[in-house]
Amino acid sequence: MKTAKGFLLDWDGCCAIGNRIVPEAADFLRQHQNRTAIVSNNSTHTVGDFLSLLADEGIDMREDQVVLAGVEALNQAALSGSEPALVLGDPRMRALARSLGIEMVQQDAGLVVLLRDTRFSYRRLERAVNAIRNGARLIVANPDTTHPTGQGRLMPETGALLAAIRACVDVPSGAMDVIGKPSPHLFRKGCKALGTEHADTVMIGDNPLTDVRGASALGMRACLVDSPPGDFFRRLDQILKTA
Repeated sequence: MKTAKGFLLDWDGCCAIGNRIVPEAADFLRQHQNRTAIVSNNSTHTVGDFLSLLADEGIDMREDQVVLAGVEALNQAALSGSEPALVLGDPRMRALARSLGIEMVQQDAGLVVLLRDTRFSYRRLERAVNAIRNGARLIVANPDTTHPTGQGRLMPETGALLAAIRACVDVPSGAMDVIGKPSPHLFRKGCKALGTEHADTVMIGDNPLTDVRGASALGMRACLVDSPPGDFFRRLDQILKTA
């Protein structure tokens, strides 16, 4: 921690619980906002949503310092060409897809984009399964099956919806791109925003399967938040003050 030139921070379960920022995490971000980036598997909010929440806490971060799996999945879909896409996600993310020029359809999709979709239904599952069966490529925001909430409950995530799709149809590995952690995309983009090398950056997160594993694969050091986030950031503050 003392030698790190940059920090990548997970969001849910690390900086925030139930999308409410932990006070000690807010203190850390205010003190280190110029060398910190948020890298989150979140696929229901936009970068603007995050910047607004951070600004309310007196944290001034640039757009490129907030890297979100859902936004990046839609960016990749927009770059993939003009093929029509079935976008499974929150209404605000579908609005973002339209603003990016993605042609959204319900039938005959050449691309399926899977985000956390709180309106997921049998009909949407049927459409996705048949599109993939007919050769559509699949872009998945993240592989997480759940994330924690502020009431000690679990929130089903994008990976749970992916499991439903894969229970119905075989998805060839070459026909599916997973954008979020532990895939390298978010880590690389976060380091690019900070101008730091992987070896000089520390990933801080609460999930060993995504945060730690993904960082380690890139030669990046990682620190696991294995206690309440407030306790963790208090300890981290003490460590950095002795640097």
